[in-house]
Amino acid sequence: MIKNKYIYQYSTEEWQKGKVFMLQEIYGLKHTHPIVILLNKAIADFEAGKFSYDGATFVKERSKSLFEVAAFIHDWRNSMGYVGKQIDQEMFDIMNVLNYDAPLVFWRFFLTQFTFINVFRHKIMHTFVGKTPNDLYKKPLSKIN
Repeated sequence: MIKNKYIYQYSTEEWQKGKVFMLQEIYGLKHTHPIVILLNKAIADFEAGKFSYDGATFVKERSKSLFEVAAFIHDWRNSMGYVGKQIDQEMFDIMNVLNYDAPLVFWRFFLTQFTFINVFRHKIMHTFVGKTPNDLYKKPLSKIN
């Protein structure tokens, strides 16, 4: 497992490659799509040094890049104290929209069964935000015709 690193601890090349990979992941989504907006907010906060990132926790990333949209947004939320099942569901909704592989989704689902430990940790550290962010992404339900 890689230790959390702030932007200044990554080389410029590492960060640029990671950023390009994440932007490629969302290629095809309109600039007004909620995932694009969330990713841009998370990138801005990362570039401002507001949170550290270490990739997907306890599982492999989507590709060879440490940086990927679902894990990056999930870590960003956690860094702000938003932790819990709704934040985990947001990650799964993002993974679904971006067509992550089923085995990867399964392992992340399995590991989120232990989210209560992270919630407890945040409560002890007094960093837990007990509400849902107002910009939480939820994948729209398909219309049944």
